[in-house]
Amino acid sequence: MGAHDRPPSGTAGATPVLRIGRETFAAGLFWQPVPTVAVAAREARIVASREEIGADLFCVRRQGVPQFALGQTRSGHRPGMRSIAAALANGVGQSDWTGAFPVEGVWLFVTVRKGAIMPDGDLLFADEAAARAHMEQELGATTGPQLFAPAAWRLAGSRSETVPDLLSKARDARLRPVVRRTRIPLVLVTALLAGGAGLWVASEQRTPAVPDVPVQPPPPPPPWHDQPAAASVIRACETAVGRVGFLPGYDLEQVTCGPGGLSAAYHRRSGSVDWLPRASLVTAPDRAAVVFPAPGGLVQRGPGEAPVSYDLLRRRVWGAAETYRLDAEMAEQPMPPSQRAGQAPEVPSWRIVSVTLGGRLSPRLLSNLLEGLPTLVMDEVAWTPSGWRVKGKVYVR
Repeated sequence: MGAHDRPPSGTAGATPVLRIGRETFAAGLFWQPVPTVAVAAREARIVASREEIGADLFCVRRQGVPQFALGQTRSGHRPGMRSIAAALANGVGQSDWTGAFPVEGVWLFVTVRKGAIMPDGDLLFADEAAARAHMEQELGATTGPQLFAPAAWRLAGSRSETVPDLLSKARDARLRPVVRRTRIPLVLVTALLAGGAGLWVASEQRTPAVPDVPVQPPPPPPPWHDQPAAASVIRACETAVGRVGFLPGYDLEQVTCGPGGLSAAYHRRSGSVDWLPRASLVTAPDRAAVVFPAPGGLVQRGPGEAPVSYDLLRRRVWGAAETYRLDAEMAEQPMPPSQRAGQAPEVPSWRIVSVTLGGRLSPRLLSNLLEGLPTLVMDEVAWTPSGWRVKGKVYVR
């Protein structure tokens, strides 16, 4: 599935429409906060106009924290539908909570922080295992929010109310088209068409032909916009690394994880190659490796991310290294200028800096230290007996 075919907020294979009683709700919307309700519709149309977003519907949340959300007709959303995440956020009323709810054979996952629905806080999962894994990632990244989950999950302090128990009845956050439709009376349309035809016939005889001028295509999207959010890569990899098992007679040397997959490297201690399972790779007489698929739970980053200054990047990385006694490396990467057909090479307005940060801190804490770097793209999260290391690149101006 390409970027243009993906709903604004991931739905993990489930159709983002839910029927509760007699009402059909929209789920899987992409949420963004705004300063005031008055500017929400304008901001929503501006963001939706970007080609990579692919949204043709939006709604505005007027209760609680002002927000707008984007939806897609091709995903099943329709004008007039209420957002189920907004109806739950308005109904629960708490400022910080996370909930996983079974609805119509799928699982709805909603995350609210400081009263606002998070950009990746309106999700659907096709099965319970995926929803629970996502809940575990959320619990590993934050502490303290109220939890809503099935009683069978046995999560300490959680509440087990269902979606119908919590829904607000307020007519808030209803989807509407991004493009305004103007209704023109049929008589006026006929007159305009007739007049336009007459003018065209008259002008066709005296207006010289205008040569076709090639129109330059719009600039390509920045390279970071199709990459998953850095924090979600770190959280997913931390969970995936924790599930790597042992091989009899072999010691685990290193586990490397990234958006493309995960690999574990082992060193033979007292075992035999004959003991290795078929899924493992024998890379040397005393070494073996196991390769796993990419971790689940990766979240698409939000739109509108802009590079920070190189100075801010230095301060953030070096400050973290000095405060927490971490190993840190930074190096600017050479970047060839982009080339458009028939034009001179263009020099991008940003630069690429590779960043590595590691030590005894957990990946979750390393991720917190890198907050505030919106264009950070994670390459890998690695574990060795000496600690954790995260490596990526940051686009700076």
